[in-house]
Formats: sequence, structure tokens, C-alpha cells
Amino acid sequence: MAEGFVEAKILARKFVTLFTLCRDLLSKSKHYDWGLRAIKSVLNVAGAFKRSDTHLSEEALLMRALRDFNLPKIIAADLPIFFGLLGDLFPRITVERKRDMDFEKCIEKTCVSNEMKLYPEP
Repeated sequence: MAEGFVEAKILARKFVTLFTLCRDLLSKSKHYDWGLRAIKSVLNVAGAFKRSDTHLSEEALLMRALRDFNLPKIIAADLPIFFGLLGDLFPRITVERKRDMDFEKCIEKTCVSNEMKLYPEP
């Protein structure tokens, strides 16, 4: 509600359900955090999306925040489960990732530099 979501009660139920199911169904990787710190971070991201993308529904904004914030920390073996949970909780919602292409090019350039010796992955 503090981030300006009108449908906060309905969306909060989906949010908590997703994090509870992720904690129970995904692997027990030590880097996963499904607690209050992660909830607050996702809420901050969702609030920023709400202020910048006024044309999207609140449900789509929350789904995008949950997906985009958590996706980088999900290991490959858990991705099908994570996407399945998102699809079940947010049916028929498809929203593009919010991307900064200039920033992505800078990261890719740094990865392939001789100093880093990394391989850039999408």
C-alpha cells in the first residue's frame, strides 16, 4: 500500500504464496532468500515500476518485479518450477522485462575484455 498499490491485499496474497512455495519447492540453495529483506526489495522494485509504467495493471507490475528481481538468483534446475509458479499465480499475464540496453552493452564489453575473461550470458 505504501508504494501506491490499490489492489494490495489481493496481490499480497499472491506474493506471499509465491515466496512460500519457492521456499518449499525450490532447491535449498544457500543464496536463496525468501524472507522479509527480499520482500522489501521486491516491493521497492514494484513501486518503481508502478511509478514509471502507468499503463500496466498492478498485477502485471508485481509479476514483472517478482520475475525480474528473483530470476538472476534462481539456479537453472529450479527455473521450470519458478516459471510454473509464476504462471499459476499470474495466469495470462505476459509482460516484457525492463531492460537498459546501454548498461547491458557495457556489461558485455567488460565481460569479454582480456582482464575479466568471462563469457557474457543473457
